[in-house]
Amino acid sequence: MKQNRKPAPFNAVAGDTEGTTWALPENAIARFGKGRSAKFALSPNNAYFAVGTLMGLWWYDMSSKSPIALWETERGMISALDFSQNGEYIATGSYDGIIKVLDVESGECMAQMKRMQEHNIYWKIAFSPDSKWIVTANQQGIVEVLDVHRGVCVAQMDRSEREVISADIYESEFSPNGQYVATTVDDLGTKGTQIYIWCPETGELFFKFAGIEFVFSQDSRLLAAATPDESVNDGDWIAPCVSVWDIATGERIAHFIGHNDWVDFITFSPCNKFLISSSRDQSLRVWDIVKGRQKEVYTDFQTTRVVPFYSEEGELFTIVDGEHTIEVWNVEGREKLPIPEIHPRSIDAMWFREFPQQALIDITHSKKPKVGNNIHLTTTLRGFDNVPQPVLFLPDGKTLASTSDRRGIVLWDIESKQVQETLLEDKRITSFTVLPCGNIIGAYIQANDDYGCVWDAENPDELIAEFTEKAQLTWKIAFSPTSDQLAVGSRAGTIYHWDFKLKEKLKPFTGHTDFIWSVEYSPDGKRLVSGSSDRTARLWDVETSKEIATLPLDKPSILMEIAFSPCGNLIAGGMYGELRIWCAETLTTLFAIPQPESENPYALAFSPCGRYLASGTWWHEGMEKMAIRLWEVASGENIATLWGHPTDIQSLGFSPDGTLLASGSFDGTILLWDMKPYMDDVCS
Repeated sequence: MKQNRKPAPFNAVAGDTEGTTWALPENAIARFGKGRSAKFALSPNNAYFAVGTLMGLWWYDMSSKSPIALWETERGMISALDFSQNGEYIATGSYDGIIKVLDVESGECMAQMKRMQEHNIYWKIAFSPDSKWIVTANQQGIVEVLDVHRGVCVAQMDRSEREVISADIYESEFSPNGQYVATTVDDLGTKGTQIYIWCPETGELFFKFAGIEFVFSQDSRLLAAATPDESVNDGDWIAPCVSVWDIATGERIAHFIGHNDWVDFITFSPCNKFLISSSRDQSLRVWDIVKGRQKEVYTDFQTTRVVPFYSEEGELFTIVDGEHTIEVWNVEGREKLPIPEIHPRSIDAMWFREFPQQALIDITHSKKPKVGNNIHLTTTLRGFDNVPQPVLFLPDGKTLASTSDRRGIVLWDIESKQVQETLLEDKRITSFTVLPCGNIIGAYIQANDDYGCVWDAENPDELIAEFTEKAQLTWKIAFSPTSDQLAVGSRAGTIYHWDFKLKEKLKPFTGHTDFIWSVEYSPDGKRLVSGSSDRTARLWDVETSKEIATLPLDKPSILMEIAFSPCGNLIAGGMYGELRIWCAETLTTLFAIPQPESENPYALAFSPCGRYLASGTWWHEGMEKMAIRLWEVASGENIATLWGHPTDIQSLGFSPDGTLLASGSFDGTILLWDMKPYMDDVCS
């Protein structure tokens, strides 16, 4: 195997070490974030790792943890990823149902396969040990072995007839010798999850059993899995036990009972004589396979996530994954390793979780851990797995705010194109607003439940509002421009209303009869517009919570997005197949612009001067890039169209001077667009 394969440095820009300006679409000046739904794969020579996201395939140098190339930006939408064991190829599966096999050194596509034409997302993909085949699992629960050179299906796992067709495959993997494939299946109609062992050449099923979280021994003789406790029959399927099977005979040769909660991680010792399991019961147990009994138990962990692994010398280590930091312990020596502090959301934390043995060697720079290493590891995973909604500029126009990776609000510095700081970092945030003074209010709504809370970023330790309702709230929140109220829709149609300055619940808005999709206050805070699945759009008086009128529609339609013009005289609405603008005073329709079926305008933003309106589309089957259209409000003319994101535009926001437009997408990135070529007189 060639040991020094280096990925082709596509799209890398000299001087930009973070990839902020790599492979930008026309008239975009920066990209914040690297895409969501990240899939990680480590090259066999341990020199590089790849991260596949909805916006493309990022390559990283392992030693520096810095990006070195960006592939597959034409479409992105990567849903699965794996390296061939000879290091020659990398395979990707996509949300479009396409499998590609790419040459690592050249980036050339060596094979491309589209197995089925309808709804065929590939969730799992794995190479065989000889790099000739891949096993795939798609959204329909179909598992296939494909010949990567001929582009044909070798075998399909025989699951007989199924009553329900669904994405029920958790994992598929070849045995180390390539003679078997193990697949974890959530078999509807059976009790719990099943593990299938089958032949990759014929699809023949050898045997199956109830279990999850399987692992092969290195000699391919044994397979271990987390399994249910057969002595308990309380109707709740959990897997607190560990079982071992002889693959050749299908015989279970060991069954271990000791954990009292889900077993999440299992690994064989290098000699294949012992098993190590960790559980949500905060324990780690070592099992003697030959003697069929527990060898050792460790219960000193204060977290439910404990990841055991062996070093190359056979020493047992574990990652203790806590809420605020990550620790690594030599288990048998009961010694905590003196590694630098690792934040749970850092790229180094990912490295430990995905490739613990390699991460240990990388950090210590030694096969034997040594005290006193001082290796600075600061690259973070911020930028992955994030839906930036909303995106809002601060009043100074120099800073952009967006929701963060599950927690907090990120402030991006426009000039340096870097993260400036993160506010409310330890809080889950589902929406926020920027007040005229520049302060930020963040809120968390537990969708489909009845809980919500609000914080002021200036005083993050104190809640400024906490509310519960006996209703299923939606994720859609509107903040009043007067900086003291918020409105939240519900699945039943009621819009709940709070004054978070006075800390009191106000009278709700009642009238809709179905799911609330959109709510928005007028700039003076005196009115509210809402759209619902009942296919009406309503205007409300905020002070009385009474309905003023129903917005006129040519036919019943769901108002998916709402925007008021800055002076409040216009209301824009995005609906299926139509963009409509009403006069806010008379509620007459000024114009309705039909939209192509594939370009429904579900994100809207007026320019600060109110003369222009930006609209962003959601994905529709067959689309490769989403359209952001710029409209002249007076004429309804489409004066520019921007193409960049591969999937739904979730939010749009103009800078205070109107020269920049930020677009946040479901792909997990924000694109910053230069508006001067289209609106050079925007503030005149």
